[in-house]
Amino acid sequence: MKYFSTRLIYANNLIYNYKLLCQKSKHKIICVVKANAYGHGAKNIVKILSPYCDFFATENLGEAVSLRKIFPKIKLLVLGYCIDFEKAIKNDICITCDNISQLKKIVQLNQKVKIHLKINTGMNRLGIKSFRQFIKILKFIKKNKIITLDGIFTHCFDTQNKQITNIQIEIFKKYLKILNKFHFNCVTIHIGGSKMVDYDVDFANYIRCGIALYGYDENGVKKVQKIRSKILKVTCVKKGEFVGYGETKLKTSKKIAIIPLGYGDGLPRNLENLYVMFGKQKLNVIGKICMDMFMVDVTHKKIGANDDVDVFFDATLWCKGTCDTEYDILTRLNNCRANNVIVVEK
Repeated sequence: MKYFSTRLIYANNLIYNYKLLCQKSKHKIICVVKANAYGHGAKNIVKILSPYCDFFATENLGEAVSLRKIFPKIKLLVLGYCIDFEKAIKNDICITCDNISQLKKIVQLNQKVKIHLKINTGMNRLGIKSFRQFIKILKFIKKNKIITLDGIFTHCFDTQNKQITNIQIEIFKKYLKILNKFHFNCVTIHIGGSKMVDYDVDFANYIRCGIALYGYDENGVKKVQKIRSKILKVTCVKKGEFVGYGETKLKTSKKIAIIPLGYGDGLPRNLENLYVMFGKQKLNVIGKICMDMFMVDVTHKKIGANDDVDVFFDATLWCKGTCDTEYDILTRLNNCRANNVIVVEK
């Protein structure tokens, strides 16, 4: 038994999601693969989507460089803060800027660089927040031809709230009007997140999508990931004995199976909506989830050590009863010891 657990990535579902988002938005999609593609494995995700998508975005330069080594032709943008401008230039990676001091450092390198300007339309994280600052930056870029303004973008922070999102869109449009007065050529305009496919954003060239690519937060998308594991051991526990941590005391004797995954792998410790499937048989969790293992009830089931089981995985349902979001659940799987990843075509 080489691997106790395996993560399955369903390529057809991922491609389906990408095409659906393009169809809904009538825009090209920038595929966001930050945080290791939301825990799905960025290299596999880019490999699957690169025949369809020409533009990918990461959070940091390290993520982008690791992808560039494998995918020399795709367009890459670092959405977060970049310090090592030389490395970005060397690897033909677009970087995000939002202040003059960054641009002055870039000019000192005397090497051509592609930048995207981020506009802060209300999230108050990164981004240019004033028209005055924006105009100053545009004038600086005009004077320094070594800098190519490749794109401009903003991020909508509560796309479930149409009133707030529409306000952000209108603010962004005001910045675009100023941009037009400076007559920059071929500037890519993009906006995120995933539910922006449901908004009227005809002014944009691309919409950035993250979590919807992987099967969440948008109607019609399909789950991309499944976790498969093996039974470590099957044992009998008598009435009155305990199972796991705490005081889960059995009222009747049971046969239990041990699964080698736990909260150390990203499973929420107080998860209520967890079960595994053995063929068509549903096996319910018994006792608390441990750091490295959890137990399921296999009483009256013909199951033994080394048998395969599919762990029910739905980040939305896993959130119920916890303070987590789908984002928390998915990205915590980066810690999962089910590091054997198999791409399934169907």
